[in-house]
Amino acid sequence: MLKQRIITGIVLAIVVIGTILIPNTLWVSILFAGMLFAATREMLMLTIKPPALPAAIASGLFVALFWWSLGLVNPLLIYWQSLAGLVLWVMITFAFIAYRHHGNLPLLARILILGLGLDLLWICVHGLIYLHGTYGGEMLLYLFSLVWIADIGAYFSGRRFGKRKLAAAISPGKTWEGFYGGQVANLIWIVCIYQISSGWGFGWVQFFLVSVATSLISVVGDLFESILKREAGVKDSGRLLPGHGGVLDRIDSVIAASPVFVAGTFLAGSL
Repeated sequence: MLKQRIITGIVLAIVVIGTILIPNTLWVSILFAGMLFAATREMLMLTIKPPALPAAIASGLFVALFWWSLGLVNPLLIYWQSLAGLVLWVMITFAFIAYRHHGNLPLLARILILGLGLDLLWICVHGLIYLHGTYGGEMLLYLFSLVWIADIGAYFSGRRFGKRKLAAAISPGKTWEGFYGGQVANLIWIVCIYQISSGWGFGWVQFFLVSVATSLISVVGDLFESILKREAGVKDSGRLLPGHGGVLDRIDSVIAASPVFVAGTFLAGSL
């Protein structure tokens, strides 16, 4: 299992990093459209659970609509979408306080959750594509690295020091010690990246605040997907990625991090 996980992880890293570093944003758009199709299908299966063929058709139509919408993308649209995404994720964070496992949510509630999830996916992918087209692959890769470093730091510090549950009702395996470890690792990473990149033109304070906010909110994305899986009664969102589960399992944190990071770049640029 570990060997399979490592092999899949290496292949994913090569594909994602290699595509992100291609200057032509078209290739990034194609990659993320494929990711959106798989994530949409998994979101459908975690909520309303339609048969496989209708789920695939609905996912294809959603991606087709998204692809058409790329022709309408402009800085103002991305700004307001990302700001809306930021607000939604802050609201979701506070909603965790009231969360209680249900296990058999009514259909209307599952439809509403599906709508929220698809909105968040849409905002995320729009933001990622815009970020690549505006700042280039290196800055987009930096956004992904904030998520990866937080996850890696949390994993190792949680295994070594983890005792206090971060959100026992949502994800029993996550601990406060793991959370702190991931954030400390990212603080070191943020300082190092700023020194070698000059922050892509942003001042140190703005770069630091945007990066820290992105790192913190990425944990919320992970917990949100954990709720979807817990309510659906499954361990993974899918089986597309051997050893890793589904696409949502790999991008849950990015879905939350993207609008915060993109909105942060707009706000930082105005300071």
